[in-house]
This record gives sequence, C-alpha cells and structure tokens, in this order.
Amino acid sequence: MKKKIPFLLLMVILAISTNIYAQRTPPSQLIEKYWSVGFQVNAFNYFGDLNPLKQYVSTKFEYTRPNFAINISKKMTKNLSLRASLGYGRITADDSQSGSLKTLETAGRYGRNLHFRNDLFELAVVGIYEFKSSKGRFYRRSYLTPYIMGGIAGFYHNPKAKAPGGGDWVALQPLGTEGQGKAGYAKAYSLWQLAFPVGVGLRYRLNDKLDISAEIGFRFTTTDHLDDVGGRYANINDLSSDLAKKMADRSAEPTSALTGQTRDLAAISAIVGGVSNMYGSNDDLGNLVPVAGYQRLGSYGLRGDVRGTGAFGRNDMYVVTGFHLNYILTTRRHPRYRSR
Repeated sequence: MKKKIPFLLLMVILAISTNIYAQRTPPSQLIEKYWSVGFQVNAFNYFGDLNPLKQYVSTKFEYTRPNFAINISKKMTKNLSLRASLGYGRITADDSQSGSLKTLETAGRYGRNLHFRNDLFELAVVGIYEFKSSKGRFYRRSYLTPYIMGGIAGFYHNPKAKAPGGGDWVALQPLGTEGQGKAGYAKAYSLWQLAFPVGVGLRYRLNDKLDISAEIGFRFTTTDHLDDVGGRYANINDLSSDLAKKMADRSAEPTSALTGQTRDLAAISAIVGGVSNMYGSNDDLGNLVPVAGYQRLGSYGLRGDVRGTGAFGRNDMYVVTGFHLNYILTTRRHPRYRSR
C-alpha cells in the first residue's frame, strides 16, 4: 500500500497542474474542434482523350454539367480541417461537335467520331489548410481566408455511348472496345477507381454559424477510361461481338454518332484517308483482308492505330468548380478545447 502512495500523489499533482494550465490559458488561444455540415453546387468538367481542344486542360462551356455533393467537416487545429464529401456529376464529350475540318488536328477528332457520357459517384476525404488561423470559439473564426486542399477519393463510373443508328445508350466497358480482356490486350478496366483531389478555395464567414466558399478542385485519376478511350485500336476480328466492333470505330459512319447529323465523308476522307473495308494490323499493311459488313476511314480502325492519348501515358481527369455552403454544428456552452 505504501508503494502506491507516491504514484497516487503524482497523478493528483498532474491533474491539478493540467487544470491550472487550462484555466490560465486564455480562451482566445484555445481551439474549439467543431463540426459542420454542408452542401455543394458545382460545375463538372472532364479532360481526356476526347478533349474539345488540343490543350490537355481545356474544355468547352457546352460540355459543362452540374455536380452536387453533401459534406461533413471537422476543425482539427487553428489552420487545419478535415472534410468528407459524397457527390454526383456527369461528364461528357463528342468528337463531331468538338472537331472540324479546319485543321489537321481538329479533322482528326472529327473523323474519329467518338462520344461518351459518364455518371460519376464520388466519396472524397480531404485536408483543408486555411492561411488565416482561427482560435477560440467557433464564432471567433476569421471572416475571409484563402485555403488549399488535398486528399484521396474513390469513385464509381460507367462510360456509355449511343449505339449506331440512333440506338440506346450502351455501357462500353463490358464490350471491351480496345480488346480489353482478350489475349494480347490489356485487362478490362475497373468501374471503381481512385482519384487524388488537389485544389484551392476562398472561405467567407456569413454569420456566426454559416460559411460560404468558392473552390476549384482537380481530380487526378488512376484510369484513362473515363471516356472508354485509352489507347490503340484492336484487331476488329478480336472483338467479341458485332456491337463491340461497331462501337470501337465510328469513323466511317455517315452521320454523327451522337447527334445523327449528316457528315461530309468525302471531305473528311480527303484529309484523313478514304473509306475502306480492309482490316488487319498496321504492322503488316501488305496483308490486310476485307471484313464484310464493316468500314473504316483510312487513319482509323487498324490494330495499333492510335485511338486516344492514353497510348502516350496520360490518365483522364475531372474538375469540380463551385460553391460550398457550410453550417456549424455546436451548441456547447463549455466546448472541448485543445491547446496550441
């Protein structure tokens, strides 16, 4: 029993010392670790193999779609918060609207005649670092502060395109349009992927419990198949179905694959090569053979021809730009603080 007395005295002294320190530390120097919930309304854009412009980070306004998300955040230190969000948005692009016959670059896109849409469901966790520190109670936080953020996200996606002849929207991943899953080709890409959000924002305090933020966040993904276009054409005879063969190469279709508008195949052919039904490998151009029922333009459709920029090692990405409204959840009269 005597051996336990010094230990008990030590514990009492530590408890008293901690209490005295907490009482002497000014409240303005302590940090309330409060929670907040929010709602986001954003613009959603995609950058990848069907970019409307030559630059990698480029888009057109008509391809912008809405994105919505809910989030929950927690203040961790005077500068750092953690935020988890669940969001939904659609990305889209179309060669026949992005390209034209004005230049060789845009003619190449126009002739390819691919398109897609993709609904993304994202769960993200990011750290937010505010450049102006906030101490004390939640209502003492700074009024205006810029911030940076970064973290990790997981998302589900499922790229689709319209079937030939104005048909229904068809899921592209099961078709293996670039030979995925066949011997000699890459494995099928997953519909579950990771992304790494990085961005900047500006937060403004509307009142004691309400903040509004403007933010732009880039999502660098682990896939090049948000658009189902990620590499080179497969040998048409290696594809598993008639639909897969038709969806893999839309170059010889007389109309836009998405809108159904008539295309001038003669003008396109003069730039990218004429219509042909000869197939095989571009490693053996002297051994091309006719394939009944299918056609391609001269620059497309042979095994090894470039179908997308993923052939050069680029992954797709998407961008979320918009506004966040956050409400602080705290009614504590004696909040839980942490010291500096």
